[in-house]
Order: sequence, then C-alpha cells, then structure tokens
Amino acid sequence: MTISKLLITGATILKTAGIDNPAKEVELFLAHILKSKRIDMYLNSNNMVAEEDINIFRSFIERRVKKEPVAYIVGFQEFRELTFKVDKNVLIPRPETELLAEYALELINKQIKGYEILDLGTGSGVLAVTLQKRFPFVKMTALDISRKALKIAKENAAAHKVGGQITFLESDMFKNIKKNKKFHLIVSNPPYVPREEMKELMEDVRLYEPKQALDGGKQGLKFYKEIIKRAPGYLFPGGYLCLELGFGQAESIRNLFNESGKFAIVKIIRDFASIERVIIVKVKNG
Repeated sequence: MTISKLLITGATILKTAGIDNPAKEVELFLAHILKSKRIDMYLNSNNMVAEEDINIFRSFIERRVKKEPVAYIVGFQEFRELTFKVDKNVLIPRPETELLAEYALELINKQIKGYEILDLGTGSGVLAVTLQKRFPFVKMTALDISRKALKIAKENAAAHKVGGQITFLESDMFKNIKKNKKFHLIVSNPPYVPREEMKELMEDVRLYEPKQALDGGKQGLKFYKEIIKRAPGYLFPGGYLCLELGFGQAESIRNLFNESGKFAIVKIIRDFASIERVIIVKVKNG
C-alpha cells in the first residue's frame, strides 16, 4: 500500500468515527511511524509502505477510533518547542499551561542567587523542565503525588539534560516538603474540574487521562484552597504564586485570595479566547 493510499484510508476511517481534523491526525501518525517530515511524505506519496509499518499505522487508527488521545498513541506532546514523553499516567500538556509557563518565566528574578522554584503537581514535568532549561541557575523542586507521573517527569528531565538539576519529590501537595523550606516562586496547574463535570468531559479526556490529575473536588476549588492556605508558609517574603485557572473559576479564586488576607493579586491573564487562565499573586510580608 502506498503512502497516499494509507493517508486517504486512515482519514476516511477517522472521519466516519467522528474525529475532528482526521487528515491532520493520520499525517502525524504516519510521519511518526516512518520517521519522516510531512512534506516528504507528500513528495513521495507513491512510495510503498512496509507491511510492518502498515500494521502499526492500523493499530494507531484503531486506538484513535476508540477516542484514545493522539499524544498517548504516539507517546509524546510538544510544549513550547520542546518534546515531552507522555502516557496515561500524566495529563497531556495543553496551550493553557504554555501560557502559565510564559508568565512564570517572566517572574524569575535573575539577580537572586539560588532562586528557588516549586512546581506543585509536576505531572509530565513540562513546567519544571521548561523553567530549568531556560534558566539553568534556578533551584527547581518538582513534586507529585503519583510515583508513575514522577517517573515520566524524570525521563523528560533527563532527555532535556536537566535531570541532575531538578529535585523530584513524591508528595501529596506540601506534605513531604521540609517545614523550613522556602521558595521564591511556586507554580502549579492543579486539578480543577468540578466533580460533577467529570462525567461531561470529552471522551478523549474522560476515558484516558488520569482522574487524579483532573478532579478538583465538588466545586473544582479543593486544591486552590489548600494552596492558598499552605503556600504562605513556603514562600520567601514577597514571593510569587503563579497558578493556572479552570474555565469560569477566576472570580471564585480571586475571592479566596482576598479572603485569606495573605496575598496581593498582581494580575490575571486571559488566553487567546479571552478566558481568564492564569493568576499571579504575591505573598504579603509578615
């Protein structure tokens, strides 16, 4: 079977299964299998594909028909021009988290020697690795409650040559951090889906991504409340907290910060769809 025939056949199957952008997905699958650029596939569209590669391609199509996410099928996801390994034990990095990374990078003070950062709930490690790679001088701690997620994060750190610079910690939120430990910046993309909305998520997410990394409790605010309560004890005076927000949660979380009396809100950033997606706050001195 030729490259062209495979692309057409695969796209037809995915379209019938109700998959959006089927042509783009089959191109990605086949390019990954053939270790080829997409443009090269079209330049060589009449080339025959080896039977072994056809079988792999068919298995990819079968998995996608069952709504398994593309990133899990190919085993990686791009994040700020870096490639990260992902599997069912970690959330697939999304553009909203790239926005979080962008503003976290702006907060890092290059004048502070040994600048300490905590990535709270690191998952695949995209935030920790991105920040560490951009600013090698920072001292990064990345924690997660999931040992399997930490394994993936460590592999990603090693792949990007920052494995020896990041301290990985298995911990339920702040539980296993030393009481006297302080950070200049805490970043987090916590679980924020309200429990009642978990069953309404798209099949790609609901059936495959780790529920532990999605379920934010009854109102989706469980982890924000914990962070707001505990973070002041782990921040240097004037330290920053930079958090990703769920859809429609900005006002509730703004109120939680104001009610705590321990933080000054610096800014709330909107994404390209004008949704409030990132909040930056500064811990008050004393």
